[in-house]
Amino acid sequence: MTECLVQANEVARVGAAESGVLSKLLVERADRVNKGQVMAELEASEEDSQVELARLRVSSDIAVRLAQRKAETAELNARRLTILVERKLVPDAEQEAAILAAQSARLEEEEAIYQMKIAEVQLKAALAARERKRVRAPFDGVVTDTLMSVGELYNEQAPIIVLAQIDPLHVEAYLPAARRAELEIGQTAEITLETGGAISGVIKVIDPVLDAATGTFGLQLDVANPDGTILAGQSCSLRFAQTN
Repeated sequence: MTECLVQANEVARVGAAESGVLSKLLVERADRVNKGQVMAELEASEEDSQVELARLRVSSDIAVRLAQRKAETAELNARRLTILVERKLVPDAEQEAAILAAQSARLEEEEAIYQMKIAEVQLKAALAARERKRVRAPFDGVVTDTLMSVGELYNEQAPIIVLAQIDPLHVEAYLPAARRAELEIGQTAEITLETGGAISGVIKVIDPVLDAATGTFGLQLDVANPDGTILAGQSCSLRFAQTN
């Protein structure tokens, strides 16, 4: 039997992308969370206002519709004056001025449409700024610690939540160099847990370099833990199945 240790697949110390006052802490220690779930939020009243303002700009097409009506009216006037010029009823200068006004009105319409596109980009920027005040789970996992309380000032150097990915779990072990030839990737092993019971693990990593000081090499096995009943951090022992 070889001694081993059960470890979380990944541990993340998670925070927000910007500094601010912690306004919401939506999880507690031992809570299970899904990837992308919001776990905490910083105060974001200014960002919320910017999002609302940008949405109002995007939702209103009044400027575009006014510019279109103005352009249509100017073009209609230019056509009317063209007919009158052909009949020698008005001077050419009036027709030319009307055509210029119609062209200018169409440019104003293009400008209004351009401003709508700018508003859409501004909305995306406002939403991104708001998102930077949220703390989302980077993977499915369990909360192992919350490091701040609501009302505290957060900065980017200090995490808010510690999250561990516990499915799958990793089992770490070290073996003598003489046993290296016995093992291969994909080989299974029976793992006896400190908390009782036996489970199966699959070799995922075999270190290619020996530890010169101890004459050992490292080994990592994956253990499925979909219901979270196997506790990370416990010691264990393992026995390898024979290869063919």
